[in-house]
Amino acid sequence: MREINLDRLFADFEAASAPTFRPPDISDLQRRMRRRRSWRSLLAGLVVLLLTGPGVYTTAGLDADRDPPDPTPSPAPDGQVIERKVNPVGVAGSLRELRFVDARHGWALFDTCERTDDSRDCRRDLARTVDGGETWQRIPVPDAVNRPRQEWPVHLLAVDERIVTISIGGGYLVSTDGGASFTEHPQEAPPEATLLSGTTRSGYLLRCPGSDPLIRVDCPELALARIGAATPPTQPPVALSHDANLGLVEDGDGRLWVTVLQDGRLRTAVGADGAASWRQLPAVSGADKLLVSPDGRDAWLLGRRKGSNDLSDLKRIWRLVDDRWREQTELPSDTNSVTAVNDGLLVVTKVGGNLGYWTGERYIDVPEVRRPRFEGEELPSIEVLPDDTIVIYTRNTTTTLGVGTAQSRAWIRLNH
Repeated sequence: MREINLDRLFADFEAASAPTFRPPDISDLQRRMRRRRSWRSLLAGLVVLLLTGPGVYTTAGLDADRDPPDPTPSPAPDGQVIERKVNPVGVAGSLRELRFVDARHGWALFDTCERTDDSRDCRRDLARTVDGGETWQRIPVPDAVNRPRQEWPVHLLAVDERIVTISIGGGYLVSTDGGASFTEHPQEAPPEATLLSGTTRSGYLLRCPGSDPLIRVDCPELALARIGAATPPTQPPVALSHDANLGLVEDGDGRLWVTVLQDGRLRTAVGADGAASWRQLPAVSGADKLLVSPDGRDAWLLGRRKGSNDLSDLKRIWRLVDDRWREQTELPSDTNSVTAVNDGLLVVTKVGGNLGYWTGERYIDVPEVRRPRFEGEELPSIEVLPDDTIVIYTRNTTTTLGVGTAQSRAWIRLNH
């Protein structure tokens, strides 16, 4: 997890599309840095919400007031991957974006409009699954979604199983009841449900003090804020400099983790009780990125190998033990991406396409998830949802879910 600006949100959505409050991949670091200059081609409004300061990242997920549904894995025989097809009846066009919010609930956006400028031939469809992709149901949406291709791309912004937004040129189509009904909102006035897709699970974000979340402003120092809250939360005991690389993560216990990367040192503050109380952790030289497990019990830092200036060479790793960061054995040299799951494990993807777990000392392969890579195909991205479900996105081909706990998981491959 690193920078969060508008780039980051929609670079993640686009990279996860097939699509993705993803978590970020090591292989995406350089690509995202290059995409900084292209933010004007992204969605306005909500996007600006995340452009309130460079280098801010958040995680989005389930409503903090709701317990995520219990994963219900049904393993295939002999460790085989369960194969499923994303093929709702009655949808038009190809799959543009696919977003899961927990082990059972996901949203899919289908599109024909990229191939035409004629509104008569333009159609987009939304579909929803409530059983982990085993079945899909087409969700009727207002005709406004069928606007032809315009300056702003169409994006699927999913908060949970009830709240979803389709952003289209000039506005937003929003449902807060699982797709039973939609409301339309202008680009300059997105509702709270849409804003939540760019914040932590409880609606926290970093922005310039007193600023409108939709207006990009520059300020010397950012502040912690919460969407829908009249009173600002207690500020963390670290300087949130506009020039630093800032991070914001919320775990399953409701704690907030704020990081400040500046001058080669990563500083971390942890807020509890609705950000009412804070404690600071020791600063670490050489660390670049914070990883926190969904339940908040495990925290890790990633850093570049000594002497390396490669932004994708995050192989050094520290683990939080008794409020101290202890350096662990380096990750495998061919690591492509890494993120944290529960039970003290990291999930690692490798350049060759393998996936496995890292215990802090050794790598454990998951052979059933291997798949051949096509020539020129991008490396997969990986995300861990608030209920500890692993999601592997392989652009334009498949999405794989790992449902369960620790190393005991059912693997479900959704073919596009």
